[in-house]
Amino acid sequence: MTQRELPPIAGGAESPRERIERLVAEGKMPRAAVERAEQLWHERWQRGIQMPNGEVVQVTLDDLYHVIVDDRIWRHPERIEAALANVFEIRASYSSRRLALSRWNEGETIQLAAVVLTGESRLWSIHLIDEKRFQRYNRQRSEVLWRQSEQP
Repeated sequence: MTQRELPPIAGGAESPRERIERLVAEGKMPRAAVERAEQLWHERWQRGIQMPNGEVVQVTLDDLYHVIVDDRIWRHPERIEAALANVFEIRASYSSRRLALSRWNEGETIQLAAVVLTGESRLWSIHLIDEKRFQRYNRQRSEVLWRQSEQP
């Protein structure tokens, strides 16, 4: 089965691609935004995106479709790469997943993100977060798996 021939989702839920197609059809997401994200994926991300710890995170097209549902990402799809390239800490999460915390400058603002990764180094989700939620993550007692020696 190829990437585009995925089996039906249990319970009849939409696949990430079907959700994107529905959002475009309903006028809730511009087709140009989807095409821009796909272009970035084809040009730069289909072989993965490297994090500062040297790990390469795989991003499938379905992973891309899943994260661009957030308008703060589809309006600026380059945030996917920025979030992964600026991870400064990785923590254990539920199942075999990991939570990566990221911070980067975007113009004159600082962006914060919580990135969920699978145990197989695949992108699961990206959540742009505010300082309050960022502090909440910092108070959690989950095991730190990797921490950048010097935070930006």
